[in-house]
Amino acid sequence: MKDLLKICRRYIMTAILTVCLVLGMNILFFFVYLVRENMYKADESYYSWRIARLSESLVWDGDEYALSAEAAEQIDANYAFAMLIDQQGSVVWSRNLPDEIPLSYSLSDIASMTRWYLKDYPVKVWEHPDGLFVIAGAKDSLAKYDMAINVSTLKSLPAYFGAYLLCNLLMVIFLSVFFGSRLYTSMKTIAGGIENLHYQKPLNLPERGATATLARKLNDASILLFRQKLALDKRDNARTEWISGVSHDIRTPLSLIMGHADSLEKNPSLDSEGQKEAASIRENSVQIRNLIADLNLTSKLEYGSYPLRPAACSPAALIRSLAAWHINNGLPESFQLEIDISPEMEGVTIQADADLLSRAFRNLTGNSIRHNPQGCLIRIQAALASGMAVLRFSDTGSGIPVSVIKTLYRPASSPAAGDTPAPRSGAKQIPHTGPHVMGLRIVKQIVEAHGGRLEFELQKDVCHSIKISLPV
Repeated sequence: MKDLLKICRRYIMTAILTVCLVLGMNILFFFVYLVRENMYKADESYYSWRIARLSESLVWDGDEYALSAEAAEQIDANYAFAMLIDQQGSVVWSRNLPDEIPLSYSLSDIASMTRWYLKDYPVKVWEHPDGLFVIAGAKDSLAKYDMAINVSTLKSLPAYFGAYLLCNLLMVIFLSVFFGSRLYTSMKTIAGGIENLHYQKPLNLPERGATATLARKLNDASILLFRQKLALDKRDNARTEWISGVSHDIRTPLSLIMGHADSLEKNPSLDSEGQKEAASIRENSVQIRNLIADLNLTSKLEYGSYPLRPAACSPAALIRSLAAWHINNGLPESFQLEIDISPEMEGVTIQADADLLSRAFRNLTGNSIRHNPQGCLIRIQAALASGMAVLRFSDTGSGIPVSVIKTLYRPASSPAAGDTPAPRSGAKQIPHTGPHVMGLRIVKQIVEAHGGRLEFELQKDVCHSIKISLPV
């Protein structure tokens, strides 16, 4: 949810920044407009100066009014017409004067046209020694408005302008927070649905608002995942039940085979060759029995149906019991078992199922014995490191090839006999081909069931040491 709050805060800040930028652009354009108007006013003063100059260019030569050639050219190029009104209100001189323009004016006429228009012509008036010099622009070329502003209003304009900006800013913040909170509410529901997807249960998110489509898709996806989970659970249960049923059905005839083979092996009337064959039948029957037990165990561990019985136990004591078990069961003379337990491990206890851990340890030492018929040194070390009980099983035999280790990280859907290693959690799964790793798979499952980690320490693509880390 922290990420969602971060997104909403970023959304609100972006909205505020965007509106502030828009408001700033409006203010900028307003000031540009004012500057342009001021420039126009400056140009108007120049305009007045030109009228004054044109007025000065009109002089009485004794017989009539004469206009300089330059002034006449300016009037023809830039204005509609020009005229001179004497003190009596009569037009005494004109240039380009339209027919619709009167030739006589009263004081009110002059006041009106000075303030507004003369026959829709915008006019400017300048004082002349003989009256008023009038010059007119083209129709619809200039808009004239009568505008008066109270001085107190002008003085209070900065305060009003500041209040205007403040109100706009507060409104922007309010709207951004309002819509941001609505977005957060909608997205919070979606985020909660996404977080709950891993439970693989149907969601019931409200399908309304801006996130209606996304909520509907999440609801559909949760239903699909729930159905897939039911199908997988059904398949896994069927697989587990099938393994249990087959194991149960095999166990009875297998016990009979083992019993008869043991009787034949001990039968004095049977020759040595026959006794040897009976012994072989018994040994292979024992191996089949162990494989069936391993198959049941790995199936239960894989689906979490094995009842762990955690209790305080000492790893050092388990290792010593393992050594005693091998000695009591007749460790071949070509093998040597060496134990190295650090002093700090003597008082360390862990919460674990002692029987399961002992089974995992026996699998590791059993692998060393089974895969090195020529004999080797088996070393078991125990030490405390970074709050973990670290157990290292190694031997001087042929080692475990990388291909065998990779097999351990393939799907466990078709485990089979044999002993071989395992990689770390998160390894990529590949199709099941190559050597079987039932024994090491069980070791990996037992270690991970106790919250531990199984690692293979490689030297030139061969593993001679397996490291088990268990939480203390």
